Amino acid sequence: MGTKSEELAKKTPYQAYIVPHPYSFELNMDMVGLIRKDFDPPLVVSEFAKALGEKGGEKAEAVAERVFGKYGAEWMKKSIQLGEEYPDRTYEILRVAADKTGELVFPLVLQRFMEIAYLSTQQFRILKIVENWSRRLVYMLKDCYMFKTLQEKCGVEVANSLPCRHACLTGIQTAAQSLQMDVSAEMEAMMVKDGYCQFAINRR
Repeated sequence: MGTKSEELAKKTPYQAYIVPHPYSFELNMDMVGLIRKDFDPPLVVSEFAKALGEKGGEKAEAVAERVFGKYGAEWMKKSIQLGEEYPDRTYEILRVAADKTGELVFPLVLQRFMEIAYLSTQQFRILKIVENWSRRLVYMLKDCYMFKTLQEKCGVEVANSLPCRHACLTGIQTAAQSLQMDVSAEMEAMMVKDGYCQFAINRR
């Protein structure tokens, strides 16, 4: 049995606040579809396999850097463009905080664009973040769709040379340049040796 004030509160009509539009903390699926359409891993792996088979004297590593480097730059540019055009609530909050404090673009806004890029083209639902602080952003790829596709289309030996690392490293640098950040990017672990790839972004 409630108190008199509680009973009165239950009977008192009140104006419910109606949110003007529903907030979503999830990535917009239209955006995800647009990115996947142009940057689905089998597309670039097929282009890489074709380039490897062409007679031109270009070494495999040079082909990898050219094909996957171009892919990485365009993939990240498109992810940033569409991330701005289809903002979710997570990104809106990060942007407000960054604008108010003058900080947080590194690592938080950068991390959000990395999530958009990877979650739109990979088969996992969460990008594993290993470190996230004012000087470093480190993430891990354990179940990589790109690597699996390379194994299937190009063979284990080619896949184990990790030509796809150029996509990740170029993607990081492209995102940093777009956000006007001075960073270095390095690969700290490799799928073939460690069972996962790990990339570290260090703020200079």
